[in-house]
Amino acid sequence: MTPARHREFVQQLFLDRIPEIRRFAGATLPDLSLVDEVVQETFRAITADAVFYDPTQSFTAWLHPHVRRTVIEVGRRLEAGSQPFSAEVLDSLTASQPERAAPAILRRFMKECVEELAPQARKIIDLRYRKALKPREVAKLIGWTKASVHVTLSRSRAALRKCLDSKLAVADGAVWRKAT
Repeated sequence: MTPARHREFVQQLFLDRIPEIRRFAGATLPDLSLVDEVVQETFRAITADAVFYDPTQSFTAWLHPHVRRTVIEVGRRLEAGSQPFSAEVLDSLTASQPERAAPAILRRFMKECVEELAPQARKIIDLRYRKALKPREVAKLIGWTKASVHVTLSRSRAALRKCLDSKLAVADGAVWRKAT
């Protein structure tokens, strides 16, 4: 991955977590107008440090120290009586929790779920998503109607979603049991 692509990847991960960051900043700062400042400053910080993020590691665990530092910096600008929590409290609040699943685990689970599909559904999923064929091209290739391909894709996606949710729920429980 090029450095620019890696930076964009980190920025997208950050954007996906803005609601979480806003909730944390809003809960730790007395003035809600500072929340946007925390989000913007943290975005600048993670963009500058993007080269240090290892995609095989938890993004949340990497992100939390950045958010913590930004909250402390913004809090220092406040008047004495309205500063945020102490550094120790912020450390406790930003203690990393296991993420739902690492990308490698997601890929493995998805592969397992695809293998559990009926052979024809698996073939259609492969043609549509791995080979990037349009539904009408898939229909022509296998001799089905376009509508039949759409129905099969819809049912297959639903089955994959259910299978993946089930595997993730079991994995989350195992991760949680190991962490406690």
